[in-house]
Amino acid sequence: MTSRHARTLQRDRLNGRVCLLICVAFAVSCAGGPAREATDAEYRAFEAAARAARTQPEEGVRRFTEFLNENPKSALADDAAAQLAELSLQAADEERAKDWLYLIIREYPGEDNADRARVLLAGMEARADRPRDARRLLAKVRFARLPPAERRLAYRLFADLSDDAVDRLSWQVRERLAVLEELEDAEYESPVLGGGLEDLEREIAASVDAMTDEHLVRAGKLLRGEVPSGRALLLLARRALERGEFPEASDWFRKADGLEFLGEDQALFDEVSLAVELRERIVDGGERLPSFRDVAALPQPAYETAKGVIGVVLPLSGRFAPYGEKSLQGVLAAARIFDPSASIAAAGVDADDAGEPSREAAIALESGDEDDFDDADEGHEEQTLRLVIRDSEGTAEAAALAIESLAAEKDLVAIIGPLLGDTAEAAAPIADELGIPLIALTSREEVPQNRSYVFRLRTSPRDEIRTLIDHASNELGAERYAILYPKDNYGRGMRDHFWEAVSQAGGKVVASSGYDITATDFAEPIRNMIGFALLTRAEKAALENRDKLIRSARRLEPEDARMVREIAYAIPGPEGDPLPPQVDFDVLFIPDGHNKIVLIAPQLTFHEIDGVSLLGPSGWNHPELVTIGRAHVRGAVISALFHEGSAFPFVSNFVDGYEQTFAGTPDVFAAHGYDAARLVMAQLVAGAETREGVRNGILRTQAFPGASGVINISPDGNARKRPFLLKVRGGRLISLD
Repeated sequence: MTSRHARTLQRDRLNGRVCLLICVAFAVSCAGGPAREATDAEYRAFEAAARAARTQPEEGVRRFTEFLNENPKSALADDAAAQLAELSLQAADEERAKDWLYLIIREYPGEDNADRARVLLAGMEARADRPRDARRLLAKVRFARLPPAERRLAYRLFADLSDDAVDRLSWQVRERLAVLEELEDAEYESPVLGGGLEDLEREIAASVDAMTDEHLVRAGKLLRGEVPSGRALLLLARRALERGEFPEASDWFRKADGLEFLGEDQALFDEVSLAVELRERIVDGGERLPSFRDVAALPQPAYETAKGVIGVVLPLSGRFAPYGEKSLQGVLAAARIFDPSASIAAAGVDADDAGEPSREAAIALESGDEDDFDDADEGHEEQTLRLVIRDSEGTAEAAALAIESLAAEKDLVAIIGPLLGDTAEAAAPIADELGIPLIALTSREEVPQNRSYVFRLRTSPRDEIRTLIDHASNELGAERYAILYPKDNYGRGMRDHFWEAVSQAGGKVVASSGYDITATDFAEPIRNMIGFALLTRAEKAALENRDKLIRSARRLEPEDARMVREIAYAIPGPEGDPLPPQVDFDVLFIPDGHNKIVLIAPQLTFHEIDGVSLLGPSGWNHPELVTIGRAHVRGAVISALFHEGSAFPFVSNFVDGYEQTFAGTPDVFAAHGYDAARLVMAQLVAGAETREGVRNGILRTQAFPGASGVINISPDGNARKRPFLLKVRGGRLISLD
């Protein structure tokens, strides 16, 4: 139980059982006759009173009272008082029962019944909300004199009366041992207590789960490897994983491995074991990014507990405002600022018009005049997460001023943005100088370099290429690659990145050809790629003869024509070498947009480039690739910076929450804003309270489950990301992750 009210209810239910059980124990101990010295007359009088009590309780009370008055020093006197206490409880006279029980501990403190009386009285005092009296009584109980069932009751009372989580757990553990002892001595488990061993072990597991880390460490030391110290260590490991403290998590898990566990612990053990194994695999993997499946199996931070102040700098006005607004919506979705029924406020609109906060969180939407928004967070003393937002206006000057303004905000621990390259370049040196973490959403990889407090989150072209080649090599078995690229800075850069990555993967680029960016006819660059360039005069003559033979075959029956074509293509050149087309590559990479690919793909088919896997970067990710490209792009594999159809929870939860809140589908800009906010929130959840703490946490980030891909932060501040992989299959794009 975690709340005081719940513990009180549990205590009341327990103490009701205690009264009955102790009285039953008194009756059993006396009915069989005491194993003590007593006179024959005392025995006869005691047995007569007991027989009368079974059929006539009032007569039994009279006789036991008479016995006690006449034989106060008898060895059976405390048993008589115990019987009187039981009869009083049966008559619903608890006050009279208490008198008899207190008489036992006062007049016969050394007898076994005194220990039973103390336990029963402690239950009564606890139920009467007198915990101090209950603890005083229990402190004098000699547990060795109690049978296992009664000892269990005493332990349960101690546990319920304890205000310290570790002390309470220690008594629950003793109760479990008493139950085990009771079961060893009995042919069946007694139903009297209203809950068996499994119920108790579930309670113990719940107590451990509710503990703080400090309590778990204390519990582990106190229990010295005994149950449930294994669960305590597993929880410490899981919480360390959630905070990103992976070496510490491995240490806790190694200490837990090999210990005895409760039945309730198996699922937790499997979860932590897998998570640690995956983390070690990720670390051992070096430069290779972990898969979505691996990351999905890791524990996720409890983002809803994040507390702190985060700044946001985005273009909320000007021609780039639509992209800034989408990014801001992603940030808001991560912070869960608005109710699903509320809509985002337009840039520069007071928060009062933006919907009701779903948590005690205030948002300041600022576009220049700070006075209009100074009171945006009044009345929110119980804030958990607050966003302070500035409009960069899409200009370097406004972005720089926004960083200076946010850096002066009390308790602000990090800034998300800017979005554009020029604005990020202007903001980065100021953030670094002022020592405030900046998570830029630009594609410029040089922005964070040589800056300790600056990070960049967008997926880089290199990461897209690495992921594509990794798939081609490991899943398609590709070894030989070709590149068809546009002759502009982007195309040449992607060509160079691809060539380098293929070489690093142990593959070989065997063909490369470029085309003009305005081209619509790609025959020449395609033919150059498959061996039609630099032909000798003799080779050209041989090709003309082959073409004549193929043209003549058109007049033949289809089967005969096919045989003629096969023979024609098998004819070698003048030097005995194969004639073009020489499609000697497994994979063709084309770094261009979908609008060019739907023109190029049919021409590849026309020039007999068959049986080759097409690879493309995120520019291919558009519905028209499939609707226009049709069969010509079947089987193509492309990278995607965001895939709203992903089934992994860290993506689907974002998509569902975004759609409910903003009544629209998120895009890659929203995904980047969401991931940036979650990255900062993860540090706050892990306990970072300062800008330096947040910065250090971000720098250690590995295998972060982002809506825009799996994220590692490199030492230079750039994100290394695994993008999504999509494949054209069945007339649509499906996920390969």
